[in-house]
Amino acid sequence: MVEVRRIYIHYYYNIEKAADDEKAFDRKLLNLRKELENNQSNPKHEAQYKRYFEVKTTPKRGTKALVKEEAVQRAKRYVGFFALMTNETMDAITALEVNRNKDLVEKGFQNLKDRRNLRRTLVFSEQSLDGKKFTEFLALIYLAYLKKKMQETQLFKE
Repeated sequence: MVEVRRIYIHYYYNIEKAADDEKAFDRKLLNLRKELENNQSNPKHEAQYKRYFEVKTTPKRGTKALVKEEAVQRAKRYVGFFALMTNETMDAITALEVNRNKDLVEKGFQNLKDRRNLRRTLVFSEQSLDGKKFTEFLALIYLAYLKKKMQETQLFKE
């Protein structure tokens, strides 16, 4: 039996991300162009060369790579946009806050794992290890709670 569920998709635009992504894309295009014009083409970039450049070679002028403006505009069309999908009814702001809070906790767990990366845990028993993990978990709960309270009281803006 197939279970039917609704999904809700929230679309966002982040102007800072758009600027960063566009700058990174422009840098990538510039590097690809330099590779082509200096005859240092990389076989891994062949599809990108074809998509974004028209290459002309003459005996006197050498290789010139002309940008295909339409292809570049198509690639930049969705720069800065992202979407969140949920199966619960909530407004766009709430969905974004839930996602960012979840991201905070995930990064906290990742940080804990990285700090232990291939190192001894400096405990002598299984109970001590469990206690250490529990303490780290409680610290993450406090961190998430503090972030939520700071958002509610708008302390991040100050």
